[in-house]
Amino acid sequence: MSIKKIIDKWDPIDLLSHAPDDEYHSEISEIGELLKTSSNDLELIADGIYTVFSKSFRGEFSKTKDECKEIAKLILMDINR
Repeated sequence: MSIKKIIDKWDPIDLLSHAPDDEYHSEISEIGELLKTSSNDLELIADGIYTVFSKSFRGEFSKTKDECKEIAKLILMDINR
């Protein structure tokens, strides 16, 4: 599974049912860049995911840091296969 598939399945803003398939493109790109410098640090990646979506969607993003940590785990498991 790719970062895009993981984020799209999560659909943190509940947008994909009525938005283009590339709705989270810029956020996925930012997460990809973060992964290049994070050294597989789960907390750093989770914080990055939280920050990226909080910044992009401000009041619409209501997921917790713990939920972001679960997504970070899925991404790390995927890229470290």
